[in-house]
Amino acid sequence: MKSNLQSTLKQFFPAACLAMAASFVPTSAAQAEWYSGIGTGLSAQRAKGTQGFNTVAGPIKADVNLHPGDFKDLTKSAFGFGGYATDGTWMIQYSLAYLELEDEVTTPIGATTVATKVNFTISGGEVTVGYPVHKSESVAVSLDAGLRYTKHAFDSTLTISGPVINTQQNRKFSNSWTDVLVGASFNVPVAPQWAWSTRVIAGFGGSDGTYTVQTGFNWRFHKSWSAGAAAKYTKVKFENGHEGDSDWYLYDAEESSIGLNVLYNW
Repeated sequence: MKSNLQSTLKQFFPAACLAMAASFVPTSAAQAEWYSGIGTGLSAQRAKGTQGFNTVAGPIKADVNLHPGDFKDLTKSAFGFGGYATDGTWMIQYSLAYLELEDEVTTPIGATTVATKVNFTISGGEVTVGYPVHKSESVAVSLDAGLRYTKHAFDSTLTISGPVINTQQNRKFSNSWTDVLVGASFNVPVAPQWAWSTRVIAGFGGSDGTYTVQTGFNWRFHKSWSAGAAAKYTKVKFENGHEGDSDWYLYDAEESSIGLNVLYNW
């Protein structure tokens, strides 16, 4: 548990953004015999960067360094899944995710008690369409384009109880943005039923720039099932308004994750 509201907020915002960056995006399905698939996975994440927003005391910027244990402690509920559809040439990939984080802190200050409750949700999804531009026995390369939608919603309550002051303050706000995505996917067969997949994606429009690199191995261990392990790195910057504005919000961070996934294919 954190000892004050500011440290609680420092943990909440980057954890939520990170969970969306780590939501499952299948990159293992670029083989003609795989027509459709859907799956999910588990991952461990980390984020490092800067968070900025307005408080009752004015705008603040906080350096954040979130470890997997912090993310685990704050998660109230979460789900995410991804899938694909292909005709052997065109490749459609999609993912959806939702995360709710919550924390409550009670701090005695003399005869006065300060209680804070923070709830943060992030939701969104993306879809991309890929088309092959090179295919050989050693590598297949596709160009990708699509859209990504992201929404952050924040709700906090500050309660002060004591012999002199008794008050409660609540604050809610949300931000959402949509990025146009462009990038490329590289699939390298390394053994029967095994492939090494790498994906590079850049997003612009709603954010000030989001760059993602994902790489990992995929194993088709059954006619209808496949599994994979992947590492992912994302650099993202989003800013709404300017520091000092009532609706100012800043997220500028590097996010990384490693994870396992499983897909059902048909």
